[in-house]
Amino acid sequence: MKRFSLLISLLCIMSLSAFSLTGNEVLNKMIQTYKSSKGIAANYTIVAQDGRSKGSIVMQGDKFRMASSDLLCWYNGKTQWSYSTMSGEVNIMEPTNEELQIVNPFSIISNFQNAYNASLLTSRNNASLEVKLTPKSSAGSDVKSVVMTVAESSYLPSKIVFTMKDNSVFSISLSQYQTGANFPASLFVYDKKMVPAGTPVIDLR
Repeated sequence: MKRFSLLISLLCIMSLSAFSLTGNEVLNKMIQTYKSSKGIAANYTIVAQDGRSKGSIVMQGDKFRMASSDLLCWYNGKTQWSYSTMSGEVNIMEPTNEELQIVNPFSIISNFQNAYNASLLTSRNNASLEVKLTPKSSAGSDVKSVVMTVAESSYLPSKIVFTMKDNSVFSISLSQYQTGANFPASLFVYDKKMVPAGTPVIDLR
């Protein structure tokens, strides 16, 4: 009975500890986790009204590379190269912060202090927390709100749900995280060997 009482007390303390955090504090913990990881790889699933896409993403600092059966995307911190099987071409651009947030899950986390107000919602269960982000300014933003589900054990996001101004909704789910890798800079730069030979490259900058 004493052990049972101690267990209940411990669970209550852990629960109170989680809910004493603010939304900003949860996101700050996520940023610290991301920075200390050196590099992160994960699988992702994007669900939108027009379908579902699965692939893998590698992230390090403000760089990332995404790969799926119909899309390849490289970003070196300034320039983004995107190849899709639908267009059959590579597009080069310098994306805005908002464009990056919709592609790279950790971009929205690292930029939240400047662009969003964060509030902690009720957790779905004992293992996760939910943080809602709303833009500080609606001017020029297509995002109405963002809800992030965060694993309390790792402070890494498991799901990010975007609600846009037109009330359309899409989500990014992340799983099978691998941390601690130190990826070479070349991994985040366009590699023509990964696309069909003769693929046209369109510079949109």
